[in-house]
Amino acid sequence: MYDFLEGTVAELGAGQVVLAVGGIGFALQVTPSCQASLELNQIVKLRVHHSVSEHAQSLFGFASILERSLFRRLLQVNGIGPQSALTLLGSLPPEDMMRAILDADTAALIKLKGVGKKTAERLVVELRDHLQDLLPGATGASRSSSTSPDSGPETDLAQVLCELGHSPAEAARKASQTLDALGAETDFQDLLRHALRPTS
Repeated sequence: MYDFLEGTVAELGAGQVVLAVGGIGFALQVTPSCQASLELNQIVKLRVHHSVSEHAQSLFGFASILERSLFRRLLQVNGIGPQSALTLLGSLPPEDMMRAILDADTAALIKLKGVGKKTAERLVVELRDHLQDLLPGATGASRSSSTSPDSGPETDLAQVLCELGHSPAEAARKASQTLDALGAETDFQDLLRHALRPTS
């Protein structure tokens, strides 16, 4: 519905900016870093996300297309809503967060406000294959193993499991069992979800 709003900063509050556009004041929820970059009476252009729920409508403002794009990707993760996504964006610069997800660096993700081990794993599982277009420079680093002669779904899966805290032996076992159960042609996210399921 809205792509951006360009107007004058009329009010600044905790996590919110009121942007005066054509005689109308739009209340936008923003990250702390975005808010810190704004000044009263400043003319700015903010990218916008319009969120509609059963009980309310909200506008979220972003200083860049990248910040909004990552916000929207975070919304795709199970259990993360607009407020949680905004909180995550306020905890770490977008580039750093994407690198942590692409590198399966759950230790860095757990340090974010409101993120525990399960949420960190979900961020990796559900977004790891869906951020390369936002941060092209990270693709080579995060997927360098895919060009290795020894690379393959089982090897890649075992590597990610190790990065998520499993021992090499356990990671290799889980990767092997997962490939046997689902097959090598299965989407990597599905393989990883299966490997992370609790064993009975």
